[in-house]
Amino acid sequence: MKIKFRIRRYNPADAETPEPYYQAYSVEVSEGMTVLEALLKIEEEEDPTLSFRKSCRSAICGSCAMTVNGFARLTCSLQILPEYKKMGEMTIEPLANYRPIKDLVVDMEPFWSKIDKVTPYLTPTEKSIGNPVTAEAQERIDDSQRCIMCGCCNAECNSLEIDGYFIGPAASAKAWRFVGDIREGQEGRRLAKLSEEHGVWDCVRCIHCTQYCPKDVKPLKQIELLRSAAMKEGILENPGAKHVAAMADSVERVGRLDEAAMTFKTLGFLRSLGMIPMGIKLELHGKMPHPYIRPQIDKIDEVRKVYEEIDRKAGRKPGKKKE
Repeated sequence: MKIKFRIRRYNPADAETPEPYYQAYSVEVSEGMTVLEALLKIEEEEDPTLSFRKSCRSAICGSCAMTVNGFARLTCSLQILPEYKKMGEMTIEPLANYRPIKDLVVDMEPFWSKIDKVTPYLTPTEKSIGNPVTAEAQERIDDSQRCIMCGCCNAECNSLEIDGYFIGPAASAKAWRFVGDIREGQEGRRLAKLSEEHGVWDCVRCIHCTQYCPKDVKPLKQIELLRSAAMKEGILENPGAKHVAAMADSVERVGRLDEAAMTFKTLGFLRSLGMIPMGIKLELHGKMPHPYIRPQIDKIDEVRKVYEEIDRKAGRKPGKKKE
């Protein structure tokens, strides 16, 4: 069966066509053939100028990650026929959120720079180095250890698309591998750094990183674990942690999210004033949350009992509830 492949080409050194364009190739496809095998066939039999990365061909090295039909995939493990039957086309492009260098090859330097920022190795102390690595302790960081650095999660990240300084899901998952390690001695320092601007609190929880991760690393889960650990560590002076605290306080206080009040608790009074133009736009589109006249729900005591039980299990003394 012959299938047409539309491949995004780009060669900045080519004076005649320096801008990206699409080139079609017709490939004879057999059962079980992968996208990477098709690219190798094109390179060997039709066009030796086609550039792309590959190495292990076993879904271990992560080199062959590309955008296939609009989504980041490992081309060495993606079979053509099921994909073609599902999508009705085969369009191959470089990974999104990366700068193309040539054809399907992208610049991975920002990816590795973000990994380097999270200090990707243990920094134990004399006290922590002797902690025994039990099966339970190992399970805690098991998901994050599956990462093969393919970059698919960063390619699908909505936050990274609008903020190139965002640490990204790959580096965050790698960070949890060390923060969550029982032998780590500098978890507080790590969490404080990750809670700064462009850190884990800038994730918008679109879940794309987890959805398109080929190794089931679940980057969003690792980000949530980092956030939770940071708050338990008392690292609360940032908008993300303040927002979570405001949400929990709102539900405990009135039994629902009082969104109008939460803005002030999250951003503070002065920064909230700067949101007035956005508030006007929301109001014009009917999306501005208004303060409740009587915010407290009926049977609020039942909600507060849940909080009291959580405090009891955590060994905390329940605080005085606001009326």
